[in-house]
Amino acid sequence: MRAIVLIDWGPRRWHKAMLAPGERLVVGRLERAGLVVPDDAAISGLHFELAWDGARCTLRDLGSLMGTFVNGERVQVAEIEHGEWIQAGATVFSVYFEGRVPPWSPEHRSERVTPEHRLTALAALRAEEAPLYAVLDAAAEARILTLLRAAPDRAQSLYDGAEGEELEDVAPYLVALSRDGWLLERLVDEGWGAGWGIYLTCRRPFAEVRRQLRRNLIVTLKETEEQLYFRFYDPTALAAAARALNARQRQDLFGEIEAFLVEGIDGGVVKLAAGG
Repeated sequence: MRAIVLIDWGPRRWHKAMLAPGERLVVGRLERAGLVVPDDAAISGLHFELAWDGARCTLRDLGSLMGTFVNGERVQVAEIEHGEWIQAGATVFSVYFEGRVPPWSPEHRSERVTPEHRLTALAALRAEEAPLYAVLDAAAEARILTLLRAAPDRAQSLYDGAEGEELEDVAPYLVALSRDGWLLERLVDEGWGAGWGIYLTCRRPFAEVRRQLRRNLIVTLKETEEQLYFRFYDPTALAAAARALNARQRQDLFGEIEAFLVEGIDGGVVKLAAGG
């Protein structure tokens, strides 16, 4: 089990660093820090250090000018528990122990989606050759952010700036998924059939995929030129839109994305390819 250090607030929001058992991580503005936060002038060059032994996470302030705070209290040395927050300068970090999420039983789970459907969907997603991503709607279920914070998989909101900060709890999140990781398995087991989001394959880097998807957030109505939000990360909305688009509109939607994979109304996997 690794420890995950997540930037919860600051210019590098949702950036993660991992500590394997026996490793240490220095946080600061200098390039030689393990987790570099260059845009926060109130963070010292080498501000604090975290040590992880596989069971316990210990913080040590490195003589920082502005101090290090754990859950609002200034400390020199402290043991950090799962989910606790650290403030250095104007940046807030949280520490999570990989995979440590509370048990979860949804109040309403679709009866049309069976365990067999979920196993089939997981196998289909893992069988895709190109790198696998998901766009998950945090507004659909609070559980999504709980899973993302405790997972090593890279994730970032599709919203930027002040809007992204204000709507963090209900934003769509792009996630680069490991096929063999526990996050993919948990997302399918808990969220398949519940409209948590969509999956896609693309061979471009994370930042380029995010730029493409951000272009899809706003659509312009041809008749009135009115601009509207497009919830393309809703599997039902995406499937309906893909059927209605002409070739040019489809190219705008897909860009270099090879395929979208969404849950069908029968619980199966619907694959929407760029070529139709």
